[in-house]
Amino acid sequence: MEMTKKGIGRIFATMLFAGLLAAALTMVGCAGNDASTESKASSASTEKTLHAGSTTYFYAESMDPASDWDSWYLSYYGIVENLCKVSDDLGPEPWLAKQVERQDDRTWIVTLNDGIKFSNGKSVDANAVKTAWERTYAENSRATEVLDYESLEADGNTLTITTKEALPSLENTLCDPLLCVYYVGDDVNYAESTPGTGPYVMKEFKAEDHIVMVPNENYWNGTPKLSEVTLTCFADDNAITMAMQNGEIQAVAMPSASTLTTLEASGDYQVSQRTNSRADFIRMNMTHPLIQNDAIREAVAYCIDRNGYADTICKGSSAASWGVYSPTLPFGGTDGLDVTVSSCDVDAASKALEAAGIVDTDNDGVRELGGTPVELDLYTCTKYERFVQLADDLQSKLAQAGIKLNIVPTDYFMEDAETFAKDDPDMALDSYAMAPTGNPAYFANIAFASTSSNNFGKYSNPDVDALIAKLNTTFDESERNTIAKQISQKVLNDLPFVFFANSESTVVYDKNVSGLDAAPSEYYFVTVDTDVK
Repeated sequence: MEMTKKGIGRIFATMLFAGLLAAALTMVGCAGNDASTESKASSASTEKTLHAGSTTYFYAESMDPASDWDSWYLSYYGIVENLCKVSDDLGPEPWLAKQVERQDDRTWIVTLNDGIKFSNGKSVDANAVKTAWERTYAENSRATEVLDYESLEADGNTLTITTKEALPSLENTLCDPLLCVYYVGDDVNYAESTPGTGPYVMKEFKAEDHIVMVPNENYWNGTPKLSEVTLTCFADDNAITMAMQNGEIQAVAMPSASTLTTLEASGDYQVSQRTNSRADFIRMNMTHPLIQNDAIREAVAYCIDRNGYADTICKGSSAASWGVYSPTLPFGGTDGLDVTVSSCDVDAASKALEAAGIVDTDNDGVRELGGTPVELDLYTCTKYERFVQLADDLQSKLAQAGIKLNIVPTDYFMEDAETFAKDDPDMALDSYAMAPTGNPAYFANIAFASTSSNNFGKYSNPDVDALIAKLNTTFDESERNTIAKQISQKVLNDLPFVFFANSESTVVYDKNVSGLDAAPSEYYFVTVDTDVK
């Protein structure tokens, strides 16, 4: 997943030849769409183009919504949509669906809007939704964690969903990009181009580098305002900051603290920022003997300077976390929780190690456990500038406590079990949207449950599993929040993860750009309302 600068050069070339775009669009075919799509691309607007960049946000590995986390990226891009979408207050609202009604605890009736078409012109009905989901479930093991249904029945525009257990959060669940609706057919090469229902379609794509899009001529919910959209992955913060200042791009999604500070200080740009549910954390590999020691994990937790990270490294765009979930969520924060680690305290880390009999017997500055030096590896993705700086600070503080920390930089994100197992780190820095639809069960189901798909570190606690099962079938909101708090307490006690900060969704864009507001769910970026004056 090595990053190149070809995407940057392509943006510059696109700007130089923007005047030739109308002619080019009549000659270049859109992958996965018929020739009339090009005509729509030329006539949908007066050749308005948008060029946006990110160091973290546009990393689709394929155009297949069923593959890994690519559905999230396709949702950012405006290529796919869901039955429901997340509102700005992190609640569900109808989208492709006209309404969602609960018949009983396990049965839900979804009625689709009329007249929806895929980008290839094929009609969207309940059977198309059913067919898309069936393929997704066959391809992605995470799907059953998102929605474990017993049956799907399609009748015209009516989809009846019967779940295996009571599912109070179904409307929230329908917002998850993994349950997006896309066309399934023998003529589709999903990895290269999958017809969706969103306002834009793929014209050109290079995995983890860039995507170029044009309007979907069959879009059901308005007229896309741009003739072309280019989204490019940048290797580092300096490159993306310079590209914005030089006018090579018009927007930056999820900028680093340094990029945000530099661009905001100029006064030349708009900034959209909203609190989200994202948490930055360290994931522990609970299969490793040293990590299995409670005192070592506690020492790591004590040596993370959360306040310094939030205020200095992130320059105020994050808030220090001592719990699990963001305090903006009704089940988040630390109220009612017994928080052992509530400050950065190297002395407390040393005392915890000493009390556990982990001492430096040979006076080389590194403590031993059963004769084995306490030496840990921490993997961090260099595309997260903030993680690189935190790792350096943590290394210094752990050294003071008698733990040797080796920092292992990578240029990729540890987003799947296969990569984690291959690298086999002691610890890895990571960042997740914890409750992107406001559902407290979301992250618990994918990361805390013993057999969950994103439980890469193999954490297992039967009490946590039982609480998650209870949360999944509880309808009363107050009781759900209480259960989520109970799960948080167990996780804080066990420390298989150390959550140290909550961040905000941020977009910086030119003053002539509109419709690129930061989404608290992080599911959306390019929409039908995105425009350039």
